Amino acid sequence: MKLTLRAITLFLLLLAAAATASADSVTLTLDNGGSIVSGGVYVGPYNFTSGGQSLQLICDTFQNEVDPPETWTANMFTLGGGTGLFGSTSSAQYQQVAWLAQQMFANITNATMVAEIQWAIWDILDPGSCGTGVSNCNPDGGPPANLSAINTWVTNAENPTNYTNGNYSNVVIYTPLSGWPAGDGTPQEYIGLISTPEPGSLLLIGAGLFSLLAFRRRLSY
Repeated sequence: MKLTLRAITLFLLLLAAAATASADSVTLTLDNGGSIVSGGVYVGPYNFTSGGQSLQLICDTFQNEVDPPETWTANMFTLGGGTGLFGSTSSAQYQQVAWLAQQMFANITNATMVAEIQWAIWDILDPGSCGTGVSNCNPDGGPPANLSAINTWVTNAENPTNYTNGNYSNVVIYTPLSGWPAGDGTPQEYIGLISTPEPGSLLLIGAGLFSLLAFRRRLSY
């Protein structure tokens, strides 16, 4: 019985470690930029393939460009687990962008809202030469969307009540490795959401396993 309990404890520890792993290198291949265009550029989640899996990721880098079927290597880590193109991913700006990314995926069927949130993300991390957000001095034409709505999203994201109280355990940053691919500059940085076991879920799994063992032990007597 003791050996079995130890094995379960080890299993739960390994599961928790896997859920909180902070960094890895992955290969991303851009399939397409989605179907929503605002201000002359694609907005909202782009479609990728990585390791045979399909991913939908949000671009947070307005200045750089990628074209399908471009492929590159990126560091993948959870929010706060590394350094992105804009500094430490534990910074307030990355938390604000993570909050906006969650709002976008929660409203993914609303194309207008997706476009507004996308430009708000770019305004926070990549303000542009005019210093007031790329949406206000869009080099690709415009207007990208309703500027008032974009600024409202920025204001909401920068509100500490919103971004400091968020749960970002499902937010993943994909930061390109410097100089890849050769001759094409640095690709864009992306944000994605994944499902990861929460500590509470791990406790529930453990409780269930222990209950099954206890029940089996009673039947053996």
